[in-house]
Amino acid sequence: MRFLLKLKSVSDAPVRVSIDYRRRFISLLKRILEDEYEKVKTRPYTFAVYFGKEAKIGGNFVEGVKRINFRFSTGDSILAVKFYNGALALKKQKATHTIGEGRFAVEWIRQEEEKEPTGVYRTLSPVVVERIGFHSPKPTERYIIPSEEGFEESLLENILRRYRDIMGVDLKVSKFTFEGLKTKEEFIKHYRGFLRGFIGKFKVVSDSQELLRFIYKYGLGLRTGQGFGYLEVEDGKVGIRD
Repeated sequence: MRFLLKLKSVSDAPVRVSIDYRRRFISLLKRILEDEYEKVKTRPYTFAVYFGKEAKIGGNFVEGVKRINFRFSTGDSILAVKFYNGALALKKQKATHTIGEGRFAVEWIRQEEEKEPTGVYRTLSPVVVERIGFHSPKPTERYIIPSEEGFEESLLENILRRYRDIMGVDLKVSKFTFEGLKTKEEFIKHYRGFLRGFIGKFKVVSDSQELLRFIYKYGLGLRTGQGFGYLEVEDGKVGIRD
C-alpha cells in the first residue's frame, strides 16, 4: 500500500532545510509507527521526500520549503494501517515536527493507487546498492552503480537478502537482468557522511513477478527505511521525469 502525506509549514513562511534531511523523516516515522518501528531490523517499507517546485538547493541547504510531500510504501498491510492511523492521529492532535529551521504539521493523508509492475521503473528517491564483498567503507568502494562491473549481481544479492529478511523465506529467481535506460550517479549526504547511489529510469527483467512486486512495494536496494529506493512504475519512454 502506498500513501501520500502532505506536510505544511506552521508559519506559512519559507523554511530552510539541510540536505542531510532524511534523519528528520526517520524521526517522524518513529512518532507515527510508535512500537511497530522497533519490531524489525530490516525495515519493510520505503519512503521518498519532495520539497516542491519552488524549493531550490543552494549549498548544503534546500531553500524555500513551504510544503512537503512524504510518500510511504509497504507490502505489509498491518504496517500500512498503522502508518495511516498514526499520521491521522498527528493531524487530529495538531502535532508539529521540526524539519530544518521550521515546524511542520500534517495537512492531509491519502492512499495512492498501486500499479502492476511492468519492470520499467523510475526513482523517487536514490537507490543504494551494496557491492558484493566490499572491503572499504568509502562510498565508491562500498556502493556500486549501474555503469560498473558486477552491478547486476550485487543488486540481485541485495534484493534477495532483503526479501529473506522481510518475508522469512528465500525467493527463487532464475532470470534477472538490469538495463539502465537513463541513470545518473549521486552522492547523498546522510547522517553527516555520504552514500553513493543512482537515480533515473531503468528496466528489470525477471522470471519472478514476485520480485518485481517486491521492489515496487518495499523499495530497491538497501537503506530503504532511511528514504532510499522508492520506485514508480513507468512507461517505456526513455527519460528522467522531474
